[in-house]
Amino acid sequence: MKNTCVYHLCVSCKKGLMFRGRQDYIRFINNMALLAYKYHIRILAFAVMSNHYHIGIMTDDFEQFFRSLKVSYSNYYFRKYGVSLPRTSGFVQEAIGNLHIVTLIAYILRNPVHHGIVGHPFAYPYSSAGCYFSYNGSLYSIGHAPIIKRVTTTAPNEYKSNSDREGMIDPMTFVDFRMTETLFTSSGRLMYFLSRYSGPKWEQEQQKEDSSVKPITLQIIERQGTDIEACMKNEKGHSSLLIPDQLLCEWIDGKAVPHYGPTSFAQLDWEQRTEIAKALRSRWKVSEEQAERCLYFRAKTTAGPSGTDGNPAHDE
Repeated sequence: MKNTCVYHLCVSCKKGLMFRGRQDYIRFINNMALLAYKYHIRILAFAVMSNHYHIGIMTDDFEQFFRSLKVSYSNYYFRKYGVSLPRTSGFVQEAIGNLHIVTLIAYILRNPVHHGIVGHPFAYPYSSAGCYFSYNGSLYSIGHAPIIKRVTTTAPNEYKSNSDREGMIDPMTFVDFRMTETLFTSSGRLMYFLSRYSGPKWEQEQQKEDSSVKPITLQIIERQGTDIEACMKNEKGHSSLLIPDQLLCEWIDGKAVPHYGPTSFAQLDWEQRTEIAKALRSRWKVSEEQAERCLYFRAKTTAGPSGTDGNPAHDE
């Protein structure tokens, strides 16, 4: 039997951002969809954040898919911004057993909540949260009432694919939502896992299922250096929501950069970046760390990522 192993793929950058504007998210999600089709990968869940992403997949071989996904987006980023993608790091972990797998999926879908971007998973536009139990005739839906109403625009072409008005492929066409629904067995169980608080009980349940497998926890799912305490506060609604990096970057790239003359944020000099950072803190009251993150770029070196200065970045 093929595609029987479940893996969690995560890539993040400590400095700067991987995704600045909506079109960056769209390009990455579309690449993921096309590569999943090419390499016969079953996408169970995903969440794409400004400086990292999580993908839950079912496959027997993730390496070609993972490498191609990183390289294709790095090359797109270089062509668009004229600078290499910020240095990234990644990891892969396998999930074994139903409780381990559904916990992994739940943490992936809850990621935007943990980072204080939205109050609940269904409000985030760049994840697969809205794909499950959300259509008429769903095997486990209650009657014909979906959990979340979905509005899509069909863009017919020779492949009869669906996309929205900005070209993003509808996740319902490439996410294996039926497999994920089968793993959760009911919409109620999915909602329970998406709304329950993180804590020792999750670990105890997984240990009871299989004590030989390390439990899936928030600390394991999140990238190294993440403030776990802040994530816990965010999931309980004890913190105010942050202004998304996307909003700040779209203002920088659409308003501030043209004002100074360059064609890309990477061409701003130190004085210009300092002025823009002050404007961000004054206009939106953002932290200095967030302002710097939105203005950071990886400086060119004598030898670029692929051996010569200025060449597209490859996975690292």
